[in-house]
Amino acid sequence: MIKLETLRQVADETLGGLTAGPALFHRAQMKAAQPERARTQPRMNRALAFALSLALVIGLSALALPGLLKPAVPAVNVLSSGPALPDGTRMAADLPRGSLMLSEAKTPAYQGIWAQGSGANFPLIRLDGRYYRLLTHPTDVSALKEEQLGSVEVFTGEPALDMGRSTLSNTAGMGAPVYAVSGMGRAAVAAPVDGSLRLFQRVSFSGAALVGSEGLRDTLPGGAETLQLSGEGTVSDPEAVARLMDLLTSRAVYQGSQSRESDKALLVQYGSGVVLQLAVSGDSLSACGTWSCPEFFEAFRAAILQ
Repeated sequence: MIKLETLRQVADETLGGLTAGPALFHRAQMKAAQPERARTQPRMNRALAFALSLALVIGLSALALPGLLKPAVPAVNVLSSGPALPDGTRMAADLPRGSLMLSEAKTPAYQGIWAQGSGANFPLIRLDGRYYRLLTHPTDVSALKEEQLGSVEVFTGEPALDMGRSTLSNTAGMGAPVYAVSGMGRAAVAAPVDGSLRLFQRVSFSGAALVGSEGLRDTLPGGAETLQLSGEGTVSDPEAVARLMDLLTSRAVYQGSQSRESDKALLVQYGSGVVLQLAVSGDSLSACGTWSCPEFFEAFRAAILQ
């Protein structure tokens, strides 16, 4: 705290010996005599610089403001409706061209996929004494083609009259290659027909069906994903399908080499897009021979109620 008696000393020390003499008075007069413009010029310069800076800030803000005010567009995650597909399940776009899409109706109507011909002579291939019938779906199975098994050596419109063992067809031309089909074993083959590689399913023909010690598993391989019984329903639960297929192939009783066509069918769909058909009449199923299995139909009807 400054004491009054030392105030004069402090002032002298602070002002550094500054005195209000004639020189100081003269500078004050000269400052007062300057024109108003000269005195205000520095202030105007400072104001102008400030205004320019403010305008620059406002301009930059105007450019940035729309982006700041624009509402953010949320990212949309697109999910397929229904449950997630199991590992390994193929989408429709991945299936062979012209693959059959099974009906989702509660009681699906009859869908037959065996190609028709003239009279008893449906479009077929005979390979190693086994007969295969042309299917309407898929329309091309090039993606499922495996090794070549042979080629057409006999082309005839009357295949039932040929008793030989040569590879024969009434629809695939002479010399046409015959291929194995992925995952099908002896249950199906493929051959070119009218420019597309078509699928043929193992069937009975002219009294010929199973060869040697073959059973139903040789003409109806495992690995099915969906079963559809026309007029009854569809089973696609993996465990239920596996149980039904095991029941059918282990319990079905062979009734003979003749097959029966009807207006009811069991369609067996595989993950590859292949669908095989069995004609159904009562408790019997026919494709390569006729098989009886009442237990299968009982279990199927129980499965569609679950």
